[in-house]
Amino acid sequence: MSSQQSSNYNDFLEHFGVRGMRWGVRNDKDSGISKGTQRLVKKDAKRYADAKMFYGKGDGTRRKLLKAELDKKKRTIPGYEKLFDNEIKNVDYAKSANKAKVERAYKDTTYRARVTIKQFLGVTGPLTVAAGSALYLANKDAVDNFVINQFKKTVGAMMHRP
Repeated sequence: MSSQQSSNYNDFLEHFGVRGMRWGVRNDKDSGISKGTQRLVKKDAKRYADAKMFYGKGDGTRRKLLKAELDKKKRTIPGYEKLFDNEIKNVDYAKSANKAKVERAYKDTTYRARVTIKQFLGVTGPLTVAAGSALYLANKDAVDNFVINQFKKTVGAMMHRP
């Protein structure tokens, strides 16, 4: 073997990597933002859409508090605002609207039941809860059927509104 041939073997670079593997490519991180932040943004975008679709008593307060929370996160968490703007485009507003209808119907039904008990018994505060509980325990089956029927009527009316 000549000295020229042996020097060619010394200059030869060889690796034992995985065939077809892309060297230096990382797909696990999106511009250095952690998975936890991405999960948080997705959850917050859904909460934002739900709050935006919610209506009736308490809707303005809910949106105001959520907006303050999101503004704080946008200021303190790097990359949060950009991810949030991208994620809010992917939220299903139809689901949020349907959820808002059901939630509103439930809140209205429970509110009406509370007012009815107050008017029926003529009491307020903790006495309403105690009297309502006693009334419920005495007539459990009848009250359950009444509440279920009223809920069905309310939800049915909400679903058929234009």
